[in-house]
Amino acid sequence: MTTPEDPWAAQRDASWYDRPDVRTDKVVHVGRPDSMSKCGRSFLNDYMTWDPQDVAEGLRCRSNGCRQAWPTTPAPAAG
Repeated sequence: MTTPEDPWAAQRDASWYDRPDVRTDKVVHVGRPDSMSKCGRSFLNDYMTWDPQDVAEGLRCRSNGCRQAWPTTPAPAAG
């Protein structure tokens, strides 16, 4: 488990939606201590987190907030 000071990344928590979209790939967001994404668009699933350095470039949220929080060293390509 990470502490609030540690950078972390996760996918959105869609468990509370009536019909969450499970057919398409989801982006990974950078997390805040309150379990929201840095872009403010999603609550995150903080039970399954990654080190932001390990998230592939193509899976990273590109919205304002998350985009600035990603490490500058790119992760290896997914695949």
